[in-house]
Amino acid sequence: MDTTSASTFAIDLGLAQPEHNAGAAHGPKHGPSTCLNCGTPVPERFCGHCGQDAHHTHRLNLAHMLHEIPHSIWHVDKGIQYSLWNVLTRPGPTIRSYLAGQRKYHFPPLSLLLIVTGTFAFISAVLHIDMVPPRDPAMPEAAWQAQKEITSFMAKYMSWVYVALVPVIAAFARLFLRRGGYNYAECLVIAAFITAACNFLTLLALPVMYFFSGTPQIQQASFAVSVVSLGFATWAYSTMLAHTGLSLAGRLLRGFFPFVLGIIVPSMLVGFMGVALNWDNFKKSVQEQQRLQQQQAQSMPAPVRPAGPAH
Repeated sequence: MDTTSASTFAIDLGLAQPEHNAGAAHGPKHGPSTCLNCGTPVPERFCGHCGQDAHHTHRLNLAHMLHEIPHSIWHVDKGIQYSLWNVLTRPGPTIRSYLAGQRKYHFPPLSLLLIVTGTFAFISAVLHIDMVPPRDPAMPEAAWQAQKEITSFMAKYMSWVYVALVPVIAAFARLFLRRGGYNYAECLVIAAFITAACNFLTLLALPVMYFFSGTPQIQQASFAVSVVSLGFATWAYSTMLAHTGLSLAGRLLRGFFPFVLGIIVPSMLVGFMGVALNWDNFKKSVQEQQRLQQQQAQSMPAPVRPAGPAH
């Protein structure tokens, strides 16, 4: 390193020393200093221009890093827990206060949705949950295989489909929650928070789904989880209209449609499109299965009739 670089590095380290160290022994009160990030005079602890903590800019060391890692993780987890708990228990007041500007203690809704969905997708992939029950002998093999492929795809990617459909859900929320006076951007926040909570409820149900994986009861368990998510989403969206004077039945009715039309209808359309694109193969497989069943029936010996009474 040349002399100029060394001196510059020394100057930078000198600037990084907190200017209030000399008075630290007299108490925690911070004296005036200059923000090292933007150069703005900072009379208190935080810079009013860029928000940087102007009194904790000392040179980094190992002790600082060991303190910073759990400190950062705790604050992220605290924000996630705070947002999830309040959205799950008080969705209407929580989201309305967030829209009104009370956002300091909340995790950003889109980031919350991505973290919850990513966690669900990772754990689900590790558990390898089989969402298809054993084949009913009366069901054709081709139909069962088609059902298995569609169900496996939905189970693997449905949480991410929810994320992709948030703009669609927000559009339906804008339609059915218009009495609340929300614009489309606010409906995006509403949909992101409620979808994150629904995915979190599904995440909590993964141990139950794993217990019934590949069993005849897996469909009932999956249906129960879907009913819980639908019920929560209906209630959560309805609470966004609590200030409108609508009756409970009217709020619940309006809260029901954003989730149903935003999630179920597009999913059904995708399923119909998948069947339509593979209709020829599906039809041939069903016909082949029926032909094999007829051959098996013809190859079976005819039942022996009991002899009639002698005359």
